[in-house]
Amino acid sequence: MSLFDDDDMNKKVMIPTIRPVSVEAARLKSGKAIPPNVLIRIFQYLPVPSLANVALASRRFKVLAYDDEIWDSKLQVMLENDTGALAAMLEGKDINGSLIDSENTIYINSKPLNTLIPGMSTDPYSARARAKSTGFAKEQFKQLYTQLLPYYVDLRGENKDASKILHDFGNQPEECGKVINLLMGFGQCHVVDDWKQLNEGVSALSQYFESASLHEFEVAYDCHNITDMKSYANALIALNGGSTCMQTYVQKHPIFYDNPFKPEDNFVSSPDDFTPFKKLMELVTDELKQQSMLASEVFPEKMDAFYLFVDRVFEDVIAEFVSQLLGRAMSFSTHLYLRTMSVVLSSTKKVITVLTSDQVPKKIEKDRGINLLFKLFLPFLDDYLYEESNYAEQITKKYIDEWKNRSAAHTDTSGRLTNQSRETFKRNYLAAFKKVLALPVDLVSTAATTIASPFQRSSNISTTNKQEKRESTVSVESISTPPSTPKASTSIKRDSSSSTASMDVTGQLEVAKQELDMLQNYLSLEISLQLIHINKESERRVQQFIDIGFPGRMKSDIQRTYENIFIQLLKTLGQTHIQPGFDSASDRLATYKPTLTKHNEDVPPLTEFFELVHVADVIQQMIQLYYDEEITKNIDKHDFMNDVNKEKKTFERLLDDCVAKGMDRGIQVLLSQVEFILAQEQTRSDYNPPTEMMPDLKPTKACRDTISCLQTNTSMLVGASEKATMDLFFSEVGRRFFEILCKHLKQQTVNEMGGFRYICDMNAYYDFITTLRQKTITPYFLALKSLANLYIIESATDIKSLIHDLERYHGLMRVEDLFEFAACRSDWPVIKKVVQKDMTDCCIM
Repeated sequence: MSLFDDDDMNKKVMIPTIRPVSVEAARLKSGKAIPPNVLIRIFQYLPVPSLANVALASRRFKVLAYDDEIWDSKLQVMLENDTGALAAMLEGKDINGSLIDSENTIYINSKPLNTLIPGMSTDPYSARARAKSTGFAKEQFKQLYTQLLPYYVDLRGENKDASKILHDFGNQPEECGKVINLLMGFGQCHVVDDWKQLNEGVSALSQYFESASLHEFEVAYDCHNITDMKSYANALIALNGGSTCMQTYVQKHPIFYDNPFKPEDNFVSSPDDFTPFKKLMELVTDELKQQSMLASEVFPEKMDAFYLFVDRVFEDVIAEFVSQLLGRAMSFSTHLYLRTMSVVLSSTKKVITVLTSDQVPKKIEKDRGINLLFKLFLPFLDDYLYEESNYAEQITKKYIDEWKNRSAAHTDTSGRLTNQSRETFKRNYLAAFKKVLALPVDLVSTAATTIASPFQRSSNISTTNKQEKRESTVSVESISTPPSTPKASTSIKRDSSSSTASMDVTGQLEVAKQELDMLQNYLSLEISLQLIHINKESERRVQQFIDIGFPGRMKSDIQRTYENIFIQLLKTLGQTHIQPGFDSASDRLATYKPTLTKHNEDVPPLTEFFELVHVADVIQQMIQLYYDEEITKNIDKHDFMNDVNKEKKTFERLLDDCVAKGMDRGIQVLLSQVEFILAQEQTRSDYNPPTEMMPDLKPTKACRDTISCLQTNTSMLVGASEKATMDLFFSEVGRRFFEILCKHLKQQTVNEMGGFRYICDMNAYYDFITTLRQKTITPYFLALKSLANLYIIESATDIKSLIHDLERYHGLMRVEDLFEFAACRSDWPVIKKVVQKDMTDCCIM
């Protein structure tokens, strides 16, 4: 009995009929008819032959048996096992629907539907929210049933090799695979009573066809027959999706079992020997290009065959090689391990760049390329980030410890830079440092070679150096290579025109080292530059991972490591280099005792401290340049909550605190030296010469040496700090110097001839103070200039008037102080009564 043709209803087939007794019994028991949705649910589980008997039971059952919901479910069962053939057949046709609640009148046997089901308006069907039935689903299944049933029932025979399917489609592998796939889904719809037996036959036929097609695919692969490969690949894809075909395609490539390069072949000739690994990457790139062309010709686009092949190559070939390579590098040194990771990342990134470009026929999307790198580096990333951060911390401490040991054994204070050369040096040094930041780390040798470009050659360059200038290559050592790793040299080629115009590197080295030694007794610019470049090397390795754009936790871990490396640099420079240097300089200032030398203006501890401030200022500017040029590429400098920005502020505060602490002690040492010079060099005859001697209208030697000492030491600090700090320092020096000078002058004896020299000294002191440009201090020394007139006036009455004219002294001196200065006159006992007359008189108003 067939349900797909109404004419077949008249042909009786001996099939057991459904007894309506159970339905009536259910109706009597519940008191109402069974809802249609329940009946349809039951009918969905019935085999197709049984549905024909159901349709014969009643008109209502016939309507239900024709409902598309039943046939929709059967088509959905077939679509679950479909590989694309059935979906292509049903494309563009609405297979979902129900005959119930159709907008148009449905006629069955020339009768409207509502006449077949009395009371349809109140029937539960009218309340069901289901799509409109069109009958297309039944028609589609009828078509499939008509086409597939002959091949399906043919499998009742035992000879599977001579089945009707193989006979009709044996020469068309792809069509044969489609038909077998349709039969597998068709069998799940229980279209015949012995469907279990027939489904076993379909399964056996499917396995037989898969095995035969896979064999033919392998033969075509070995013979490089792309046409047959494509034919049998499509057949297997149509049969079951082609998973076995894809596995065979991937596994048969010799790159998975015949790799000519071994991890142990690296680092043989030198620690930088990555030749085997780089050759492997070239081989992989070439093979992937070929496989991209092959995959695009053999497999359909939906199979994504090329990406699966690339993924397998990264997982089985590259990942395994990289794992052993990193282990071997770690056995040599941590630095080699880190460099190896950088080389691996750059090499694999180049491969991904090729695969995502137009260099291959079927390129991979950029996001999927990043995903390949993500899966490759995920097992190694945690260890790498830990080693990178730890290495940056340990190597910086090691360099500082080595410098401390060297500086403790030898400290050269014989050479000093003048203030002009110091400023020139700072400008040139920072200008060169900014240019060096853009260079690759391997080309940065030592601090001297990196900063040598701004300095001109000295006149005593040897003939050997001039000869070396004509050579076409210059060997450069990398400072970042640790002592345990042999240092590699890089040859930089030059043309003849550039070599004649370039500076002699050897001569620049000597000049730069000499000027460096003049500035670094407690702090080292060379060490600071080395630490910055070590830090830059680590940061750039980590930045390679940041630039790729890994997702999720990996992204945050990489960013955190990037920030921590720079934070460690600031902490190491601040706490283990700058702060101890300032502490040592401050301690030496505290223990200094003034002495007279042939150069009285030189106060060695103070000179060293001021030069220390200059070096610290250069270091701070280097850090700022490094921060602006490199770190801000991945850090928002306006984010005040960022750990990097907070640590940078802490570093700057530490430097300011060290300078402020040393400044206070420096002022004390400077003024104690000034006081010592005045006490030792100011003779009694300076201001009280014999009456017959003509006065020398020049400042005294004590005055000249005092001004020279002050001028030399204060000028060294110009440009070393902010203007506010400098103003505070100069004003404090001026204020304390005024107190010391007043105390010293009150101890002198001045006669009329000596008064003229006294005035010369006061003018000299005033001229020096004006160079400091401190408006709050200048009036004090202007008052001293006015005070000097006390010693050249003969009349006691005029002296008295001069003392009581406080406006001349800008209100900065009391009458008592002026009397003390007047008491320094050699004739004070004679004029004392006149000058002090009425000093204590009271006037009653």
